[in-house]
Amino acid sequence: MSLTLTNIPTIMRANKWPRGADLMDGWFSRNVAIAPKYGPPDTTTITMAWVLGFPRARAVFDQLVKDKVWSNEAARKQIGKMLRAKGLLAPGTRSFGDLGARVEVQDPDYVNFRVVGFSFTDTDDMSAALGNFLFRVVVAGSVTGAPAAPAKGASTPGKPASPAMPTYQVKLTEVGIYVADSYDFNGDQELGFWNEKKNTMSMINPFAGTEVSNSDFRAWRTAHNKGGDFRVLSDVKRVPLPAPETFDVQ
Repeated sequence: MSLTLTNIPTIMRANKWPRGADLMDGWFSRNVAIAPKYGPPDTTTITMAWVLGFPRARAVFDQLVKDKVWSNEAARKQIGKMLRAKGLLAPGTRSFGDLGARVEVQDPDYVNFRVVGFSFTDTDDMSAALGNFLFRVVVAGSVTGAPAAPAKGASTPGKPASPAMPTYQVKLTEVGIYVADSYDFNGDQELGFWNEKKNTMSMINPFAGTEVSNSDFRAWRTAHNKGGDFRVLSDVKRVPLPAPETFDVQ
């Protein structure tokens, strides 16, 4: 190709896309790692404050909060699974969730998510850095064992009634929201037309420069024995709830 692939971050910086450039420089400099066997995550380049400065991300975030996706049916099921896996579904009251912990520690416990997408007209630093990405949601609160429900069904001779599943009351007091993404070049994806002489890029104009796709980065990795896929995680934006939200899980 007439384009030097490692010059793309320079083009990004010329267009005021510094975070996209930093993430790509990071990929070029890392040892070989291929998703889903990622290298160490990047937890510092992307921040929630920066992401929420983009209207399309802010719109998804605001709708996520309005819909309270941390307490809908899907989230409740996931919270129940998470609490059970941690051994917290037991008699008494136990707290869960440390929203001040490192994001990579919290990430396995996310309970819901929403997608933030982009279009070909969104040529900005967020699309250069993340493309499509997720807002993930983690929760904190307490869980209390409730009295066992009555046995299900009438007993018959020689066959007792089925024992009822115990019920536990969950009380959510705070939620956390953060960005999660995978920085990799798997699959077939066109990445635009890049011109290192003019420091320009177009997603749609084939005369604007050299076409670049995911396969070019995979070929570069094979040729140079460098290039490592990694996960991108932002800081966790903590959102205290005005009043605790309670519901039962089994």
